[in-house]
Order: sequence, then structure tokens, then C-alpha cells
Amino acid sequence: MSLEKTKARLLAANETAEELLSQVKDLYVEEIRSKEEVLKDALSQLHNAGEIDLIKLVREVDKSSNSYDFFTVLHVFENVLPSLDASIEDVLRCLLHLTQQAGRDLAIGGVYRAFQHFCSVEAHRPRDSVGFILAQSELSAYSPFLSSSILAYGSDCVTDAIQTTENLIANKNEMVRSQAYFILGRLDVGEAQANDIWELLSGSSERESGCCASLMRATISFGDAFPSYWSRIEKFLLMFVEDSPSEVLYEISNIVAFMRVELPESVLRLLLKQFANVSTEHKGIIDNIDHILVNLVEKGEFPQALKLLESILTAGVKFPQLGYFSSELLSKHQKLLNHIVTKWFLSGDSLLCHGVSDLLNDVSGKDVELEADMVLLGDEVKQVFVSHKAVGWLFMQPITATGFILSVYGTASTTARENLEKVLYEPLLLSYPGKLKLFFQSCVNKGIHADLCERLLGKLQAYHSDIDKVSELKELMAPRENVSTYWKKFNSDMQAAYENTSKGVLSELIATKQTLLYGNSSIYYVHKGDGEQIRQEMQMQSFSHSTEMPRLNVLDPESLDYILRFYRYERMKNEANS
Repeated sequence: MSLEKTKARLLAANETAEELLSQVKDLYVEEIRSKEEVLKDALSQLHNAGEIDLIKLVREVDKSSNSYDFFTVLHVFENVLPSLDASIEDVLRCLLHLTQQAGRDLAIGGVYRAFQHFCSVEAHRPRDSVGFILAQSELSAYSPFLSSSILAYGSDCVTDAIQTTENLIANKNEMVRSQAYFILGRLDVGEAQANDIWELLSGSSERESGCCASLMRATISFGDAFPSYWSRIEKFLLMFVEDSPSEVLYEISNIVAFMRVELPESVLRLLLKQFANVSTEHKGIIDNIDHILVNLVEKGEFPQALKLLESILTAGVKFPQLGYFSSELLSKHQKLLNHIVTKWFLSGDSLLCHGVSDLLNDVSGKDVELEADMVLLGDEVKQVFVSHKAVGWLFMQPITATGFILSVYGTASTTARENLEKVLYEPLLLSYPGKLKLFFQSCVNKGIHADLCERLLGKLQAYHSDIDKVSELKELMAPRENVSTYWKKFNSDMQAAYENTSKGVLSELIATKQTLLYGNSSIYYVHKGDGEQIRQEMQMQSFSHSTEMPRLNVLDPESLDYILRFYRYERMKNEANS
């Protein structure tokens, strides 16, 4: 569509604000489809000619209106704003209205860039904007536009921009000071003015947490622009981040996770060290750390990633809170996973060992393949020790635990092999004769430790033969009354657990619960718009799920509980008196 036709359609719809904004939306959609770009020029020319007042029109938009899409109008206005003839006062009042309508929606970010561009068109606008904002009673509401105003200063006015920013740092309003630090990190200055910026940053005695977070980001941005200052920045950060509040800690996590800055290794270590104080309640910080761990691993920074991971687990963070990293570790980094599991089992630290259990328990329906990192297991004491840990902490994942122990068995000494064979048989094989029998048989077929697996299967068969011989002895049978009482109690407990679990679940909120007393189908009615009901019948489908429970938990629960606790919390023999 031509420029003149677009202007004509806009003027034809100019009788009411709703109609005009609706027309803007329609033209915007048509423009996307046709890939013609005339709407911006049409609105700009009509406004500058006084035929429509676009600023007034946009200042009255309502996000809840059904006549037009608020964010479409917002996007169109961002494109048009720099080319409009309008006073700073009218534009700022309009933009404040838009930001209040948008709330916390990230789409509003383009407004600030558009306003910076608008201010840069005429030399007086940045100064006029700063003066107007500082004169407002709603200073906190207008303060976010200070950065756009000052960053719009021309390259020949850098000294004025720095002086204006320095004045803002002395302001009593926290939001204004936060904007000032934000500006310092982004001013386009040369080496001559760099020291002035550094003096303002390093000389700050800021105590408000929000301003401290802004100061932190500005300092990192400054270091990225002027790498020669990194050594001084590191000394400043060393004092600045000590006992930092949660707002600053969040900013640190945001910087390391997402800011495109190549931090020196010493600075990175300093920042990562601060996460040892993270609280489990700070979900935003933990989410950022989750991304940091993935980034470190992708860059091959395994020692840094492992040190950070251990520090936050020690602080109380759990693997389910690190979903992104857990997924990447399990799916892409098998060698690192093997190293972590072996190292943590070898440490004997219950928090880290519990972390292994949490990590692998979070995998639904899959048996994770684990192999021990034999570089860490130089003697038979360590080999047996980590195998005990695998049984203790991975008992509910018998195939994973067994695979780990078999990887140790391959290079273990004769004495160590005897010990490993014992734990593979009891408690693992005796507890899971179904899963592990199939697993050991598959190992025999593949030729993996075939002799060991055949011996274990032979022991199991002999064990079951002995049970069969005595199974019919009346003296070993429980009375029928006891059996009946047991199953009644079991069914009662299962029903209570089901009812407790069902409370508050989503299905109860969106579906009607029905109890079927007999039959193999259910009948329901579909209501049509004219009031007619159609009878429908749905056949019921059967489904089932089975899992193998550890048999020793029934046959000898006390002994099983004891051995698992012993394996979990035993220490290396040379650490017994440490």
C-alpha cells in the first residue's frame, strides 16, 4: 500500500481514539504480510503536520481494551517516536503511561531505546529531559528515563554527561543513584575520561542494596571496555562483595550467567566464591547458578564447575533445583558424571553422596550407566569403599549401582574382587532377583565379566532351591489370621496414602470425580448449543505399572537397614581417628 493511501485510511479512522488505534493495528498486520514499511512515515508525517496528535492518542491507550492490541501499538510507537516533533514533557508523560500499563512485561524495554534515540535527534533534548525528570514529584517513577537521557548526549558533550551523572550520584533518591551507576557503565568515553569514570565507581560509599547491584554491573561493564583496569577492579570487588546482600548476589549471578563479558580468571573465581553463601530460598540466584554451571562445563572449565557445585550443595541447594545442569550432565557429559560420582563417593561426605542419589533419582524410568573413574581409585581400600557407597546410596537403582561396581571389578585386585562379589550378591542380587538376574544374564551373553555373573546366578539359583525345599513346612508358614490382618492393614494404608496424595491435585480442579460400581464402560452426555444432549459411551481401558521392591526389606529388614546405613556413613579406615 502506498504512503498516501495509508495516510488516508488513518485520517478516515480519526473520529475516535479506539477506531484510530484499531486501524493502526490492522495496518501493522497488513504491513508485516506485504513487507512494505510505510506506516511509520505515515504516522510521523500526520503527527508533525498537526493532523493527528499521536502522543495524546498513545497516552490514552488501555492495555485491557479489546479494540486493539496494546503491544502492537507499543511497538509501532517505538518505531515512530524518534521522528516525531514533540516536547520532552509530553513524550515523557506518554512513556510513563505506557510503562505503567505494561507493568513488568519485558516488551517495554524497547521504549527506553526509542526515547534515547528521540533525545539524540536534537542537542537540547537530553538536558531538558534530565531537568524535567529531576523536577518531578514522582521522581522514582520517572527516574528510569534518566539513563536514556544522558546516554543520548553527543560525543562532543561527554564531559557534560559525566558531570551530570556525578550530580545524580549525590541525589538522595535511591532510584536516581541506581540509574547514575547504570549510566557510568555504559557511557561511550575514551581513555582520557576513563579514569574519571573509574574514580566515580571506586570512590562510591554506596550502602543501598539496589544501588550496590547497579554499581557492580557498571564496574564489570567498565572493565570490559577498559581491560587495563581489571587488576584495580579485582581489588575493589574483593572489598565490595564481602558479605554482600542477596540483591548484590543476584546481580553477580546474573552477570556471570548472562553478561557477555570475558572475565579474567581471578575475577571469575572471586565472583563464583560468593555463591557459597547462597540461601535455598533465593530461587532467582539458584536459577542463574544453574546456567553458570552449564556455561562452565561447555567451556571445559570442569574444576571451576565442580568447585562451585560442591559449594552450593554444601550450602543446602539440592539437585532438583538445578534442572538444566542435571539434564545436561546426564545427557551430554558422561565422563564428568563418572568423575563426580567417584570423587563424591570417595570423599565420604554425606551431603555430596546424597547429591548423587538426588541427581540419579531425578531420572524417571531410566537406568543411568555409571563407570568409576579409576584414576581416583589407586588401591583396593578405595575401590571397596566407593563400591560400598554405591550400594548404600544407589540401592533403589540396583542396575546403576551394579554397573558402577562392575566397572571397579574389572581392574580390582583379587582381595577387592572377593569383597565386591559379596556386595553384588548380598544385598543387591538377593534384594532384586528379577531385574539383576536379567542384567547379569545379559552380561554373560555379552561376555562382560561372564565368570563372575555366572557364579552370582548360580548362587541365586541355589538360594531359591533351598527356599523351595522348606517352603512347604507348616512350621515356617504364618497363620492365616496373621496374613489376613497384614493385608487388611496394607490395603488400609494404601487407601489412606492415595487419598492424601489426591488432595489438591490439578485433576480435581478440572475434572469431575466419579465412582463406578460395576460395568466396563462409562456413560456421559455432550451438551449442544441448542440445548440438545447426546449420549456417549466410553469403554474403560486397563493400565498397569509394576516395580520390583527389594526382597530383603521383607525377609530381613533390620539387617538390610543396618548394612545400608553402615555403607552410607562409613569412613575410610585411615580416617577413623581423624
